[in-house]
Amino acid sequence: MIGKVKSLRELFEIGLCYAYDCEQKLVKKGLPSMIENASSPELRTALEHHLAETRGHVARLEHVFVALGSTPDTKDNEILDKMMSAAKDSISNIDDSPLRDCALIVNGNTVEHYEIAMYGSLAAFARRLGLQDAVAPLEPTLKEEKAADAKLSQIAETMLNLKAARQSADRERGRSSPVRPITYKASCNNGCVHGCGLRIRVPSDGVFKCVPD
Repeated sequence: MIGKVKSLRELFEIGLCYAYDCEQKLVKKGLPSMIENASSPELRTALEHHLAETRGHVARLEHVFVALGSTPDTKDNEILDKMMSAAKDSISNIDDSPLRDCALIVNGNTVEHYEIAMYGSLAAFARRLGLQDAVAPLEPTLKEEKAADAKLSQIAETMLNLKAARQSADRERGRSSPVRPITYKASCNNGCVHGCGLRIRVPSDGVFKCVPD
């Protein structure tokens, strides 16, 4: 619990603590887990790039704390915990495949949208409070979060969504019943010893066979 919040400065500092907790959890567990379980090379590369950026986000937040004369501190970010739990569910419940990658992108986009809102608000608070030493490091982070979100969407829309759809279609076709021989009621014109009035079976190999009624 954060208790009573009585000023914009206090709300800003609480937000910094949530952001610091968020970025540390993503560096230590969230992003490495997604990288490990992604099958697409393009997705892994994008996540690895953003992991490096996220380490920089931690350093920038520490710079903001120092600029405010505060010691870097965290407040348990339960919102991020829920989003990381959703990513864990994607990994547990979907086999390694383009479909899992699509789910991981959804999880990643969800985190990015949260961080965009978080850093956008923090930068706006800092500008209003006249904290230019805080604005300077927050704005590049906001820009990188937006770029990471756009990159994940681009990978999904140009590549992985199509692969996942094709994979699903292939599986559905695999469940279809095999082709069965077609039976016609007709006379046998092939000199069959059974005479006419027989059923002529046309199996999948195209060979005619006469079968008595």
